Amino acid sequence: MIANQLVAWVGSHILPHERRLRTWLRAAFPAVDVDDVVQETYCRIAGLDRYDHIADPRRYLFRTARNVVLEQIRRDRVVSIEAASGLAELELAPEEGQSPEEIVASRHALRRIEALIDALPDRARQVFRLRKIEGVAQREIAARLRIPETAVENDVARGLRRILDQLTEEEKAELPIRRRPSRPGMRLGLRPGGWR
Repeated sequence: MIANQLVAWVGSHILPHERRLRTWLRAAFPAVDVDDVVQETYCRIAGLDRYDHIADPRRYLFRTARNVVLEQIRRDRVVSIEAASGLAELELAPEEGQSPEEIVASRHALRRIEALIDALPDRARQVFRLRKIEGVAQREIAARLRIPETAVENDVARGLRRILDQLTEEEKAELPIRRRPSRPGMRLGLRPGGWR
């Protein structure tokens, strides 16, 4: 592919979305360097051998930036609650036509969940964050905190129940949780060991 063709394609199909991408990155990931993420995103796009397979350039731009942020977070091995919020929003990157009200409502729900996590007792909060936000294995959490694995499992389940119990039915309906057929003690994707 001729470099001039790629430059023209980027100029007409990618560049018009940069402002919206920067706005989204600033809101979703206050801790990341937006300029670095955008620059790395452009570098990856510039490295493409071809672009004719990209049906939705806007979505491709956002997904590429998403991957850059995920790699930075993994590399840093530090996932703050702000970063976790951003991870939740990665799948909710603003869609074409999504209203400002819908975006604000999603962000309000995330802040509400963050506040409920913060309100958990110390150990439960720590276990919940390690397991559900950072994705640390149950066995590793037990070793780190010097508690039995069953305590980790129980803290996660109780923390999740406590959070869900404090949400209104309307808030629960807005959560991006895969719902499974109800069985006793298993609602909103809750099963032994918590969400998976």
